[in-house]
Formats: sequence, structure tokens, C-alpha cells
Amino acid sequence: MTGDAASLFSAHGKETVVAIAGVQFGWGSVGKLAAVMDVLGARHADRIGFVGLASTLGRPVLGAHPVDAWLDVPADDEELARLVAAHRVTAALVVLDPELASRLQSVGVPVVYLDSLPFLWTDRDELPVDVEAYCAQVCPVLPRACWPSLRRIRSLHWVGPVVGMTGDGGPAPVAGHAVLNLGGLESPFRDGGDDAYLSLVLESALTALGGRGFRDVTITGNVDLDRLPRTPATEGLSITGGRLPRGEFLEALRTAELVVTSPGRTTLLETAALDQRCVVLPPQNLSQIANAADVAAQVDPAIVVGWPADVVDDAVLDSHKSRGEAEAVRYLYGRIAAAAARRSTYGPWLTARLDEAIGASGRPGARMAPFSGPTGGDGAAEVADIVDAVVRRARTRLPGVRLPAPATFPTRQQLSDVREMETSAHAASR
Repeated sequence: MTGDAASLFSAHGKETVVAIAGVQFGWGSVGKLAAVMDVLGARHADRIGFVGLASTLGRPVLGAHPVDAWLDVPADDEELARLVAAHRVTAALVVLDPELASRLQSVGVPVVYLDSLPFLWTDRDELPVDVEAYCAQVCPVLPRACWPSLRRIRSLHWVGPVVGMTGDGGPAPVAGHAVLNLGGLESPFRDGGDDAYLSLVLESALTALGGRGFRDVTITGNVDLDRLPRTPATEGLSITGGRLPRGEFLEALRTAELVVTSPGRTTLLETAALDQRCVVLPPQNLSQIANAADVAAQVDPAIVVGWPADVVDDAVLDSHKSRGEAEAVRYLYGRIAAAAARRSTYGPWLTARLDEAIGASGRPGARMAPFSGPTGGDGAAEVADIVDAVVRRARTRLPGVRLPAPATFPTRQQLSDVREMETSAHAASR
């Protein structure tokens, strides 16, 4: 932390309030909020306060974090301006909610926007290009289709994996203990009450784990244990878990002999930080398809279980992608629901593939550390540095306060590509 940031927060006390918000799509966004909040809290203790905006889906993840209030977001911008003024909000940290980020910036709240999926966007997607600072998490592949959108960003900063933890210290993994992580299980494109993914994956995963000798299973994600689909696969297993606060979730990951998880990027990066043994479940949405492909390329394809071609046809999916993320995700949900309706066919198939992946995950070289990539950066600390700088600029009204320099991109072959984008972005802002 810089001396300027320290003196700023000491001088202003808890008058410095940061609004936080994460998109209502899975739990990765609030996991990243928690990682950055942990860094800011360690730096500034009770001299910084947080208020939460919306983020209803992910609030359980932040249950142990010091959020002073959770606020609903009014539809009217004038009401939003009055709301943030009433709570003396100095700046906002928003993860993957472009509409809210743009609205906050437009009513005078400087926004630090965190994008963990920069590889996903094309010119069909709306991005908050005029926020105070746009932090894009490094990724192994950045398709050219993303470049036009990213070039439009006024203040683009590349940051390392936003995890805020390492595998150093802590208790050792417990033999026979597995984590089965099902993720947030929600998106804006899914009809409410659709539990097709859960009903298909749960029984197969528990059956495969039991068959491999695991007896203690922590089921995590947006699930109530007492409302899980009934299955004979739980027989002989000790089941715990549910909607765990982030600290308890990370402890479960750390003490597991094996993590079986849906391919949300934040959880995959957390398992990589711990160099955990891992099996990747079939994807639930578009970003998870890319995440699973990255695990296959960077770690071991044998630990990744995808959908068979008669469930998800890549060519059909690509045609839906050409019409936008929402169309593609709705296609995926429809195909998963169709597979769940034929559980007698696809359940045994999925159980067999998961059994094979569990076996492969124990091989030398199959652990998750390579998924972190050669970034050498702590993304949570880098984003916190930018929040500090934005808060200082807002408090002192000095436009010359410089934001930290962008992080180094992880792969040599893409470094020139990213430099080209950043040069274009800075030129456009002049």
C-alpha cells in the first residue's frame, strides 16, 4: 500500500465507503468481491466501510464479510444518485454488471469495474467503457473478436488472477474427503425452478465419488442440502455443506483430497492456487465451456468431462453464439434439460466419465497449479491498489492522481496483441 493511500484512509476514517456489486449470474462475481474486500480490509481495518448493492444471489458468500448494509437498486437514476449520496459512497467496485457500473458512473460515483471474462465479449455485448478503471483479468487466450470491444475502454488495466489466497500454510487435505461444487446455478437467461443440471449431475457425481472410496462429501453452491433431489447415491456417504461463506468454502477446498466442480473460473483459479486435485463437471453456460477448454489445454484433458455431441452440438452452439450470449446460454439450458429428461441414458454415461476423470486426477502432473498461468501477479491486490487510487482521486479532487500501471499479460505470444489494444485504448481517450 502506498503512503498516500494510508494517509487518505487515516484522515477520512470510515467516511470512505465503497459500494460493492456483483452480477446475478453464478457466484464467481461475489467470490472476487470477497477477495478484493479482504485486501482492502487488511489495509484499512475499520477506516473503510462497504455497502452492498443488489447482488441478492451471492449474499451468502459474503455472509462473514463486514457489509454495513445491503441496498436494492432503484430503477430511476435520480433515486440511485440520492441513495449513494445518503450512504456517502465514495467509489464503487462492480464485478460483471455492466449496466449498474455505467449507471453508477453516470450519477457521479467513480467505478472500478472487474471483468473476469474479457475473452467472452464481442461488439454485440455492452461494456461499461467509460468507468473510472476497467480491470480485466488475464486469460490464456484472447480471441480477436474481443478486440474491438476492449479497444473502446477508456481506462483498461490487466490484472492477475483475482483469488487472494495461496496454497501456503493451513491444514492438509483429508483422505476420503471430497468437495462437490455446483456453483451458483442461476443466470438471467434461465427460467426459475429449472433444476435439470442439478438433478442430472448430482447423482452421477456422488455415485462416482462413492465408487472411488470417498465417504465424506461437502456439497457447495447455491443449494439447500435438505432440498437436494433424493438419490440412492448418498447411501454410505456423510454429506455436509450448503451455501458456505467464502472463508468456509476455501477451507473446504483446502482440506479436500479431491475437488469436483462445475467450471466456474473463480473456483478453478482457487483450486489452482491450492494446487488441488480436481475434476471438472460438464459446463452450465458459455463462459464455462471456455473455462473447461482452458483446463483441458493447460492441465489435463482427462480430468475434464464435457457433454456428448448429441447433447451439445458445437456447430449448433456456434450458430446461437452468433446471435449473442443469451441465445447460446438458452440453447445450453434447453439441451441440458433434454438430457435430464433422459437420465436413464445419460446418467450412467456421465457416471462412467466422472469415474474415469477421478482416476485420471490422481496421476502425476494432473494437479491444477498450471491453470493459474505464468502471470506472477496477485489480482486481488492489484485491483485493491486501483480502488485506493480511485478513492484518493475522488477524495482529493485531483485528476492528476495516477492509477497503477497495467499488469503484465501472461503469455509472450499475446503480449504484443495486448499492448496493441492498450495503445489504441489510451489513444482513443486522448
